[in-house]
Amino acid sequence: MTTIAIQNRPAIRPYPYSTGSSDASQSLQKLYEDTVASLRKSVTWNYLGGVLVALKETYKECSVDGWDGYGALPITQETYDEAVRFLNAMPSWLPMPEIVPEPNGDIGFEWNFGKNRTLVASVDGTNRITYASLLGTGNKSHGTEVFDGSIPQTLISHISRICP
Repeated sequence: MTTIAIQNRPAIRPYPYSTGSSDASQSLQKLYEDTVASLRKSVTWNYLGGVLVALKETYKECSVDGWDGYGALPITQETYDEAVRFLNAMPSWLPMPEIVPEPNGDIGFEWNFGKNRTLVASVDGTNRITYASLLGTGNKSHGTEVFDGSIPQTLISHISRICP
């Protein structure tokens, strides 16, 4: 039996952002992604599998103009790819979010733990995360963070704060 230990730290980047363009670089990136995907089939990584499936289904359903019947913009391939990178970057000790397609073409991630304990973060394919949160009675936060392949500490802190 083989065992793998993964550290619980936000800096882990399961799918590092690669700027390589050579055939060798692309082959290595593909090999790395396939290896991580294989690891995710194990019990240890299974928590992410369902969310990735939901994301893919959401993308398929919402990648056309007017997917909501009211003129919503389609979700682009760039936005979907960024959403996959976002989910893969989530620390394993945080709960996985619900996937929420947005009418402006963004993909939202929602953590809802009841009244006044909610966070929604959205990606749009431009390496930017926009978020808004209710962090308990009378406490709100919102903003924009750069997405460089790891989840910004601000979001990790907010999710941890509202998590039961």
